[in-house]
Amino acid sequence: MLLEVNALRKTFGGLVAVNDVTLEVAPRTIVSVIGPNGAGKTTFFNMITGIYEPDQGSIKLEGRDLVGCSPDQVAHAGIARTFQNIRLFGAMTALENVLVGRHARLKTKLWDAVFHTKAYREDESNGRQAAQTLLDFVGLGKQAGELAANLPYGDQRRLEIARALATTPKVLLLDEPTAGMNPNETEDAKTLIRLIRDELGVTVVLIEHDMRLVMTISEHITVLDYGTKIAEGGPRDIRNNPKVIEAYLGRGAAAGEYGKE
Repeated sequence: MLLEVNALRKTFGGLVAVNDVTLEVAPRTIVSVIGPNGAGKTTFFNMITGIYEPDQGSIKLEGRDLVGCSPDQVAHAGIARTFQNIRLFGAMTALENVLVGRHARLKTKLWDAVFHTKAYREDESNGRQAAQTLLDFVGLGKQAGELAANLPYGDQRRLEIARALATTPKVLLLDEPTAGMNPNETEDAKTLIRLIRDELGVTVVLIEHDMRLVMTISEHITVLDYGTKIAEGGPRDIRNNPKVIEAYLGRGAAAGEYGKE
């Protein structure tokens, strides 16, 4: 397995936000983590990315334990993420936002930057080329010089994904990547997620509330409810799981209506 999360637990006072959750993610797959609001999904992501330190459990990327690592160390190890609420630098251009993500892969030191050495200039040039390539990949190549704040909502989502990809991750965590999107934008996002896996070879783990998207794009799904894993498996298994129907889709819901193209 590429990413192995074992018995992860996090409490806030008397509240158990994540309760002994285990997740295994194989390379070059698309995995979804779903559940009702307040199920602990974002807290789960926050522990994987070093924002929260788990009370117990382990997080391993290619066998390396990441518990106790800071967010920048996790990013350098090969895990990148986006957030449910867009966190772009609005006063910076699209290209500059992606260059921020490239910072984790810079080879030159502070001394080189201060004196603009040849190594720094080459690193900067290579970074700009890589950033432009990523903007082209997500469909924003012509908006490289636009301020992030001026981009349409769907394009801002794409830009955040490009910035995360700039860290050259092995695993990309997407927290509700289609939130607020219209149906056409959601279809475009689904296509982009598949391209990230198929063309870049990056494994994708996403939190998503759009069940139709989840069922059509995921190879494996984990369901959380009140911080506890209540089900996991393929889309067909999840659609027909009584616990999922009751906890996530609602009691009495007809699971068969989900996942149809």
